[in-house]
Amino acid sequence: MKISHLIPLLLSQCLFAALAELSTPDPEEASLALMDSIVADFRSEAYDSALTKLIEIEKEKPYDPDVLNLLGSVYMKKKDFVSATKYFDLSLNKKPGFFPAAFNYGELLFIQKKYTEARRYYQMLASQDPVNELLQFKLALCDIEAGDDVRAKNSLNNIKYPGDSPAWYYAQAIWEYRHSNPKKAKAYTATAKSIFAEKTLLFDETFSNLGIKL
Repeated sequence: MKISHLIPLLLSQCLFAALAELSTPDPEEASLALMDSIVADFRSEAYDSALTKLIEIEKEKPYDPDVLNLLGSVYMKKKDFVSATKYFDLSLNKKPGFFPAAFNYGELLFIQKKYTEARRYYQMLASQDPVNELLQFKLALCDIEAGDDVRAKNSLNNIKYPGDSPAWYYAQAIWEYRHSNPKKAKAYTATAKSIFAEKTLLFDETFSNLGIKL
């Protein structure tokens, strides 16, 4: 998976990385403190607080695609899908082909359980980058959640193993969990955590969004 494809997405790990990148060009202590506080807000799920601060940053950086995508991500967390779409549109308008914002369109569909539409969208992105493990994971996830076991098995087989991310382990875990094998599912996630450490945060949040607790 390309590293550039793991910058700010919906999920917390990517959001934290984006915020860190945004703070780098501005050495002013006040700006850095604000970024730190936004990171803390995401970690504690204080999305209203994060939103207020990001709106202030937007006034200074109204054309920054990272800021616009982060705003869309917060609105998506708040289930305000209209506002989320607006900001992802703005982000892509400022930076056509910007993967984080483009990916989040698929997330909007997935969160609303529109698995067929989400899969179609992820497949379009994957056609441009077929070795992207995150997209491979999302395709398998759509198939599993849609209950299409035959297609899901094919999608699982397409995920690189061993890979550069926890994608294979977490896809296997969701398959096992949805097929009444929570112990096997937990074993897969435990192995992934032992190998990838904090890289699993993104995938853990996907589980949380699906109501899966291991």
